[in-house]
Amino acid sequence: MTSYAEQFANDWLLVAENDYDTYRSLLEQEGDEVATISDNLREEWEQLVEQVVELVEEKISDTASLFIAQMLQGQGSTPFDIIARRVLELKAEVARV
Repeated sequence: MTSYAEQFANDWLLVAENDYDTYRSLLEQEGDEVATISDNLREEWEQLVEQVVELVEEKISDTASLFIAQMLQGQGSTPFDIIARRVLELKAEVARV
């Protein structure tokens, strides 16, 4: 059974690895430690979610923004640790080529 953190990481990576600009930005992540990359990606995600929540509140409704915030905010570090490990794998693959 896949945990929520694993599913989130899988979905996030599905998008990121299939968008050229995002894929390149993953390869350009600074640091070679899981914690550093994880923290950077988590901060980026939290900023994105904050922007989305604000837009939903402005354009749709307060209640809709609460739903979006509840579902997208506060992922914690686990999914981003999973993503960071994959980023390090990708960087290693590219370095071997």
